[in-house]
Amino acid sequence: MLRIALAVLALLVAPQAIAQTQPPIRLIVGFPPGGGIDLLSRVMGEGLAARLGRTVVVENRTGAGGNIATDAVAKATPDGNTLGAVPAGPLVINRHIYRSMPFDPLADFTPISRFAAIPVVFLAAPRSGITDIASLRATLEKGPLPCGTPGAGTTQHLAVSLLMRELRRQCTIVHYRGTGPALPDLLNGTIALYTDTVVTGLPPARDGRARAIAIASPTRSALAPEVPVVAESVPGFVAETWLALVAPRGLPEAQAARLEEAMIAMARDPAVVARLRELGAEAVGSTRAELAETIRGQDAMWGPVAKGAGVTAD
Repeated sequence: MLRIALAVLALLVAPQAIAQTQPPIRLIVGFPPGGGIDLLSRVMGEGLAARLGRTVVVENRTGAGGNIATDAVAKATPDGNTLGAVPAGPLVINRHIYRSMPFDPLADFTPISRFAAIPVVFLAAPRSGITDIASLRATLEKGPLPCGTPGAGTTQHLAVSLLMRELRRQCTIVHYRGTGPALPDLLNGTIALYTDTVVTGLPPARDGRARAIAIASPTRSALAPEVPVVAESVPGFVAETWLALVAPRGLPEAQAARLEEAMIAMARDPAVVARLRELGAEAVGSTRAELAETIRGQDAMWGPVAKGAGVTAD
């Protein structure tokens, strides 16, 4: 009996001992601490640590729209010790707006899972008379409107460009350095429309300073179920930024499968879902194949939009 008890104890202790001898997982993030992507990445890191039984250290490497951090992931050894928490930009947009890229987003990674989606919201100035997509279209028939974005080459910028293409209308794009400087101009009517993420776009809509006319998620969002989606007026229209877990190309199948399993379990955890909603995001938890398809599909979608808008980032 003593031998059996010792054998069982050894089986229980062995995985913990192995985990303790493994180096920490570096989760590389391309944006500064305290921002939305960083906060979401830390939720991801905590969930991975709990499910893998390993220490996960978030490493912020900022610059070049996330390209510096994403390149560090691409060039890391594919041993599971270096992973990337990467938003949409470096994977599906940046190669269309930067003259050169240090990595190939379609070939240099092992896609693991899309962790969270952050929908784009279209906000109208309170005295613009724009209340929905139909009234936006009607107003644009009279001529271009000044439309603000938080920066050239952002998902929000490309989203309003895509919307204008789908509506067959034009607006005069005005770029700001984020929502802070743009909001006063939206409230006083200097710009008629502003494209934002729900993280920073919903608060001024909820307190009545601006009007959320539509969210660009596939279906109505639990973050704001009262706001219609663009697809109700423009079928198939979706514009979201998101955060995904990727590894260097060549990650062994067993490790990739284990990470995928952990990410899907995390996205189904009610506590994680609630935490993401507090941060203005919806849990996704896609499979590896689904993330690979998302990258291919959105790369093909945003490329022509970026070219048509004449966006360059360097």
